[in-house]
Amino acid sequence: MTSSARLEGWVAGWVRLVLAAPRAFWLLLVLLTAGAAWLSVERYSLNSRLADLVQMDSDWRTDWDAYRAAFPQIIDTAVIAVRGDSFGAVEEAALGLEAAVRERSDLFTDVFAPANSALLRDHAFLFMDLDQLDDVGDNLAAAQPLLTAAAEDPSLRGLLGVLATAIDNGSAAELDRVVPRLLASAQAQLAGADARVRWSDEFFAADGEASASFYRLIFMRGVQNFGEALPNAVVVQHLRELIADFPAPEGVRVSLTGEAALQHEEFEAAIGGVQLAGSAAFVLLAIVLALGVRSARIVLATLTLLLVGVTWTTGLAMLTVGEFNTLSLIFLVMFFGLGVDFAIHFSLRLQEGLGSAEAPGDDALAAALLGAARGVGPAIALCSVTTAIGFLGFAPTDYAGLADLGVISAGGMLVAGLLTFTLLPLFYSTFGAPGPLRGGLRMGAASPRLSRGVTVAVTLALLLGGAAMVSRTSFDFSVLALRDPDSESMRTLRELQAEKQLTDYVLFTLTDRDRLDDISALADLPAVESVRTPLDWVPDEQDDKLFALEDLQAVLWSALEPADVRAAATTGDNRAAIEALAAGIEARGEAGDALDELGRALRQIAALDDAGIGAWQAAATDNLVAELEWLRRALTVDALAFEDLPADLRRRLVAPDGRYSSHLIPAQDISGVRELNEFIASVRERVPSGTGRPVVEWGVGGIIVEAFQQALALAVIGIALVLLFALRSVVDTLLVLLPLGLAAGLALGANAIAGVPLNMASVLVLPLVFGLGVDNGIHVVERFRRDGNDPDAYRRSSTPRAVMLSALTTIGTFAALMLSPHRGTSSIGELLALAVGLLLLLTLFLLPSLLALTGGGAGGAAGGDSGDGRAAADQPA
Repeated sequence: MTSSARLEGWVAGWVRLVLAAPRAFWLLLVLLTAGAAWLSVERYSLNSRLADLVQMDSDWRTDWDAYRAAFPQIIDTAVIAVRGDSFGAVEEAALGLEAAVRERSDLFTDVFAPANSALLRDHAFLFMDLDQLDDVGDNLAAAQPLLTAAAEDPSLRGLLGVLATAIDNGSAAELDRVVPRLLASAQAQLAGADARVRWSDEFFAADGEASASFYRLIFMRGVQNFGEALPNAVVVQHLRELIADFPAPEGVRVSLTGEAALQHEEFEAAIGGVQLAGSAAFVLLAIVLALGVRSARIVLATLTLLLVGVTWTTGLAMLTVGEFNTLSLIFLVMFFGLGVDFAIHFSLRLQEGLGSAEAPGDDALAAALLGAARGVGPAIALCSVTTAIGFLGFAPTDYAGLADLGVISAGGMLVAGLLTFTLLPLFYSTFGAPGPLRGGLRMGAASPRLSRGVTVAVTLALLLGGAAMVSRTSFDFSVLALRDPDSESMRTLRELQAEKQLTDYVLFTLTDRDRLDDISALADLPAVESVRTPLDWVPDEQDDKLFALEDLQAVLWSALEPADVRAAATTGDNRAAIEALAAGIEARGEAGDALDELGRALRQIAALDDAGIGAWQAAATDNLVAELEWLRRALTVDALAFEDLPADLRRRLVAPDGRYSSHLIPAQDISGVRELNEFIASVRERVPSGTGRPVVEWGVGGIIVEAFQQALALAVIGIALVLLFALRSVVDTLLVLLPLGLAAGLALGANAIAGVPLNMASVLVLPLVFGLGVDNGIHVVERFRRDGNDPDAYRRSSTPRAVMLSALTTIGTFAALMLSPHRGTSSIGELLALAVGLLLLLTLFLLPSLLALTGGGAGGAAGGDSGDGRAAADQPA
């Protein structure tokens, strides 16, 4: 007895047993489904540790763990980015946000905002380069009358008096940059808006850079809860609320990024994407089934099988693997596309049997169910095993996330096969048979049978073309390629990287202080753009800058040490100064310029009550007084040494064991494999312990590529062995595998031509295609050989329609995955949908021609083939 005959007998025997005791099996199904549902809810767990997705025990991982242990405060941080075109407004917002974060010590630790440091602010001139210092010096020199007035009389009387004097002397142009600030402040005061003048903008805006963007970053670590599906949920939610409620000054933008926010949004996208894709897949399946099958009973039976199957698979996953991860989650969606294949083939074969039954009734239904079990049962059973083997190819790999997916998916395939031979016979025997099949899916009218020469030529062309296209495939190692590019954290990170404010794509080295010169020398490597050692935080050319500050002290001496400080101005004094300046502006006789607008605004300000005048004085002068106090400190600083830097900064630069952390920035975009390898190899050749995200992603990428190769080899070998055992034909085995290889290669090639690199999720589509796509080839080969290589009998059968409908439902499922904002999930959906679409065309058009060309097989003689394929090749397809 052949293996196919044994399978046929086992499947038919099981269906006969199910039909003999329907109540017992219904009860068993209900109990098992309830138990699986309970397990799914009670033991459900989502592993949110991305590090657990890959088993890493190499030297590069040891180096990274050592660095993390030395500097835990810089790992998995959240980052609040504050930016705007006003230095003062950005500084004000950053200081306020830092204070708000520090208030929640229960949620945040290691809060670090280097630009907010009072010590660094007081030494700001030393951190400028000499050209920038010259520009700021020019600004301060131009503002010397204003600063002196503020020092001698910190009121509206003193401030406006300077401008009035300039107008009287015909030198108002010297204060052209002051007038717009006062005008905007006066107009805001009259409108009831924020009228504060941030005079630091006047000092720190270099010539030609008045509209430059200023950035401040606030780093922090949040308290994570890995017992939850989203361990950073509380932290990220609080930061989002803090940013939304914070009264940021006009023109200041605040957003959230950092690894904590990126990981949280990735998990949000993954979970939300699976929920969205699952719902969309279910709807798409129902539509395809309704249009393709046109039988309410088949649609309802199939959807019932899918719901029960997902429940069983989830419960089985909790018993075996014990958890889901961001990759294995997608099988809950994939099951819809895979489980429906078996249901369609069984149900359509049942329809075919009912259509040929001589007498309707219960006996005819039972006979048709047993006929379907005998006819398509061996193929479905074989598909269950081969697909499970295809998925199990991932299990032994070091890509733990995908290994879990392989185990869960293999279990799901066995569940789908068992339910096909159990639930469907029960459903139809209880609720009635579907209507008979009305004709097959006649492919012959759409595609004529290819001749021997054309078949060989097309096959060779596809093989060569696919190989050439695959050679152009590239791989993006970055985990950022898996994340939603439109999320807040990703948009913010891209902006900060473009502005060179923040990047994770650096290498870190830990060395003794006396070896820092050797590390600095790495900047000469072509792959390295720059090197920043801890000592680079110490300002350079300090002697030259201190001399420049002495010159500025002389220029601003009247402001720093005012000779005559006037008594505090009264409201009457201020009102008189406002009116005097307004009168002086009007006396110029010029109209339409900013000064004329200021004069009109001052007339309205003068009409305000005492409280209004007092409020505008505070808005116009408070920051000027504060900046003057800062200038007194900043112009009189001493040289700064490394030991003088803030303690929290030094803790991020020097490890507890005394070694110094240096950063190496790549010269090129290292998302490509070649550039990444060059950067890492050149640095680690000189410093073998160099580490950081590039090394981690390089190491993980290597593991994934190895897992891909291992899984592909195991899947192909395992499937081939099972096919050889079941089909007893090397030719038929190769014919089943050929469309799979062609579809996978062409899909990868098309992806490469479109300029879309593979990422750490989509790189594994190739072995997935073999696991997912083997079913249709088995059904076509089995049916074609069973009918004796008779193409007309094949076309009249239910098999072509079942193949097309099952492929369309699978495509619909993967198309639903494309809706996920998680790029890893959506990229798998895109590539698999394309591959399955190509596989459908190859299975329905090329495979029958190849089968006819080869002849022979189980039914070769019955078909009257002469052995050379001509008899079959001459018939229409």
